[in-house]
Amino acid sequence: MSTAAELLRAARNRAGLSQRALAERAGTAQSVVARIEAGQASPTWETLERLLAAVDVAIYPQLEPRVVVGSHMLAEVPGILRMSPEDRLAEVKNVAEFVQHAQRVSESRIPYGVAPLDPKLLFATLARHDVRFVLIGALAAKLQGFPRFTRDADITPARESDNLQRLAAALRELDARIYTEQIPEGLAFDCSPQMLARAEIWNLVTKAGRLDLAFQPSGTEGFDDLARGAVRFDLFGYPLLAASLEDIIRSKTAANRPQDRQDVEVLKAILKRR
Repeated sequence: MSTAAELLRAARNRAGLSQRALAERAGTAQSVVARIEAGQASPTWETLERLLAAVDVAIYPQLEPRVVVGSHMLAEVPGILRMSPEDRLAEVKNVAEFVQHAQRVSESRIPYGVAPLDPKLLFATLARHDVRFVLIGALAAKLQGFPRFTRDADITPARESDNLQRLAAALRELDARIYTEQIPEGLAFDCSPQMLARAEIWNLVTKAGRLDLAFQPSGTEGFDDLARGAVRFDLFGYPLLAASLEDIIRSKTAANRPQDRQDVEVLKAILKRR
């Protein structure tokens, strides 16, 4: 998914406008445009909508390009790392809200009961229930500078029965349902520890957005394996473990899907720059 910075910069360049000219059209300050394009500010979708409307740009799902490694992507990494971890996740939420709103307006294809990803609500709920898990995938990588957005969160919970009980309680509080493309608002299911233990992967939709559970992600041995090398963050007053970039690369390499292969190229480039 495009970042807010990429969306705005591309639209402004296509219109042949300077940051000052765009700001004047949108009735805002040049510094607002500059901070968004530099990745130093996380605008709400209302702000982005107003700025893009000033250059007559309509936002459609097609503006979510596939990842192609290049200097334009890696140039985003220092700006992301200068942000606090909370701001990195807030940016994910803001862009998710914006794109979802644009899709509803343009195609009316997203049910209003489906919430955009809300990392704060999701992680705070899991933390209050003392769920042991490692954040994996693109969102874990985003916390470490990865310049691609995602619409969902992926976690690897510990398998112990007491942890599954806490996880089940957290999921019930989040109104978790089974996600399918045909019924994106979700199907009700028995959200119990016993049910969760029956599958390796659960694709869920919650009031905090999409959440995928993977007890043993590709190329790994599960929670204990990932927790050993995990990076600790303090988010919203709670601790959170995120899989290291090396472990994310290991898992995505094993999964070997087209998006995973693209992500691995970017992640390896980030590690080289470190």
